[in-house]
Amino acid sequence: MDSETNRPVRNWHAVFCKPRQDSRAEHHLRNQELEVFRPKVRTRQRRSGRYQMMTESMFPRYLFVRLGRGLDDWSTIRSTRGAVGLVRVGQETPIVPDSVIESLRIRCSSEDVVNLAGTIDYRPNDPIEIIEGPCAGYQALFKARSGQERVIVLL
Repeated sequence: MDSETNRPVRNWHAVFCKPRQDSRAEHHLRNQELEVFRPKVRTRQRRSGRYQMMTESMFPRYLFVRLGRGLDDWSTIRSTRGAVGLVRVGQETPIVPDSVIESLRIRCSSEDVVNLAGTIDYRPNDPIEIIEGPCAGYQALFKARSGQERVIVLL
């Protein structure tokens, strides 16, 4: 409950999906009338000897769903086609801060495609410094901008 308005609160949580089934999980979660956010990016990939622009999940095998305790049936997520279940740390389902979702949505088009134009173009093994969030101040190495490797961070 929100202490100021005394209304139930819905928070964002991460859902882990089966390989290459993020879109399917998104579709079926929306059919359950849940608020879902799956940011995507456009990438240039070689298919059949030609380069084509493809749209893929920004975070392969993950998407975000907004849930409220006592408001939504969380148990249906693990039986949703394409989904494995909520991301957990022990028995807890960590909350994804609204600020993270909003910072992604600000850069999205109407199809939830994140505009990466204007971002600095790093090369593998370039040193970077994390300036915001729980890892602020850490030094890291940039590894890759492609699909499966996009979510790997080397600190």
